[in-house]
Amino acid sequence: MKTIYKTIYMLTLTTIFSQNTSAQTPVVKGIEHIGITVPDMKTALPFFKDILGFTPVTEIGPFELDDAWREKYKIHSGAQVEKIISLRAGDGANIELFEYKSPKGNKEVPYGDDLGWNHTAFYTDDINNSVKYLKSKGITVLSDPNISTAGPTAGESWVYFLAPWGAQFELVSYPNGKAYEKENPKTKLWSPKLAGESFAITSATKVMATTEVEKLLQLHLATWGEKNVEKRTKNFKLIYTEDVNIVDPFFILNGTADLNPFIDDLQKKHPGFKFSLAKPIETHNNIARLFWQFGPESKPDTITGQDVFAIENNKIKSLYIFIDGLKK
Repeated sequence: MKTIYKTIYMLTLTTIFSQNTSAQTPVVKGIEHIGITVPDMKTALPFFKDILGFTPVTEIGPFELDDAWREKYKIHSGAQVEKIISLRAGDGANIELFEYKSPKGNKEVPYGDDLGWNHTAFYTDDINNSVKYLKSKGITVLSDPNISTAGPTAGESWVYFLAPWGAQFELVSYPNGKAYEKENPKTKLWSPKLAGESFAITSATKVMATTEVEKLLQLHLATWGEKNVEKRTKNFKLIYTEDVNIVDPFFILNGTADLNPFIDDLQKKHPGFKFSLAKPIETHNNIARLFWQFGPESKPDTITGQDVFAIENNKIKSLYIFIDGLKK
């Protein structure tokens, strides 16, 4: 049993590795789980399971540790493992809870400036409602949500809350993304928000009729040419899902909150231009592409390109924009 324990035991943060055969160098693929030592499972498990909504998957223990093992992995003498429970934590790294029976282990929560693990942050789509929910469950929330309004993290809200034993956790939210993302950096921070945006079409998917797809995409095209912001905003609700992902060569948007300023700027830079179909819309199985042209009446195909769509529940879930001849 001790051998089995040694193969799965981790004290802090564990990562999955894949082997790069050409360089013979391990490559980190991502965080697999975060290990957290808790005072006891009777206190910790209801917090993670019933309040945060995580799902327990595996449970092992107790284990006896010998002196060599404790010395190697920096565990106090006399300590034994009572229980280890691994939980699925939504669309993110797993959480692995450790309960020790230890006569010498520190029972005080470390300060934020102490060496080592500081806190774990969880993503939420609605931070205000999440804070209300935590408070309704008797959880201590340290402040109202803080809002970043400047710099690369502008658009992010965050707040700290406490586990029943005093450990700090954080809620973060940025449903419309962070400022730095709009600059199309080569690397973006990973987010559970993106992990939840998977789109799959199966044989059970209800396929939108071709004529309805055509109407939807024609409204999309007309809306990008609409000058009335109020009317345009109303159309957004008819055309796009709330979490629509729009990928353009010059920007990436999640949701439509920042779409109006872009369209306004586009129209100002190209007075007298309008969008029109360059050729018939093509669609199958809730996937479609629209070939467009953009220009004045004298030369309607001044700029050409195509939009590729993924449709979900009769609305556009994803939009990928291509501009012909564009070199970035």
